[in-house]
Amino acid sequence: MKINKKEISKFLSGAFFVTAGASWYFAAVNLSVPFFSTSMSPKFLGIRGFFHFGMFLLTFWYGFLKKNR
Repeated sequence: MKINKKEISKFLSGAFFVTAGASWYFAAVNLSVPFFSTSMSPKFLGIRGFFHFGMFLLTFWYGFLKKNR
């Protein structure tokens, strides 16, 4: 079975898009999200949202826009 990197990038672009939106939403409503025995602050979630949106753009480009050779 061959793993297609383009399909993996398509999947990851969707995952990063969703986590960026969720992180920004929780940051906008000023809600801390529990994570194991600690919590992620709204400021951290805002930064995480920007990072995940950047990763979304990168994987979207590789998965959908970049042409194969």
